[in-house]
Amino acid sequence: MIHLRIPPVLRMVCGLLLALLGSAPPVQAQALSEAQIKAGFIYNFARYIEWPAEAFFGKDANFVMCLVGRDTLGTPLDSFDGRTIHGHPVVVRRMGGASEDFRGCHVLFVSESEQRRAASIVRASQAALLTVSDIDGFIDMGGGIGLVNADERIQFEINLGALRRASLKASSQLLKLARNSSSLRGKN
Repeated sequence: MIHLRIPPVLRMVCGLLLALLGSAPPVQAQALSEAQIKAGFIYNFARYIEWPAEAFFGKDANFVMCLVGRDTLGTPLDSFDGRTIHGHPVVVRRMGGASEDFRGCHVLFVSESEQRRAASIVRASQAALLTVSDIDGFIDMGGGIGLVNADERIQFEINLGALRRASLKASSQLLKLARNSSSLRGKN
């Protein structure tokens, strides 16, 4: 058996470090806000949806995420500014109102504050635009993806008919993660 002689100073330093580590509070993961989670969903929806080539004005064109209504997701969504989706740099733009022209937008988040105008916003949207909202029943109004709170989690529903009309194609991975198969009804 080998005996190591540890100098008393080193033993004292090691003991002090162990004592300090033992008294430190446990590290906890910082909880994400609901807005951060929703912004993350929107960014990832865009990554798992295929846009037609004509949706972009060129290879270097921006991927534009637009927000209409009360800006509840703007700051968290701004964190994706400059990242890329399908090789296009992300730009976040705030829209003035429901009557605004959404040309140039690839994703349009319709805030809950626009509940009364949501159906008209969806009708006014053009091809190659993914509409997303946390308004109850958004996909029944013709929206593309609805964010819902269920089972204490944020989940999503997909309206395949709305995606087809917008010339968008959701990946099979995204479809598998949707809340339930009845939400893939393609209604409207």
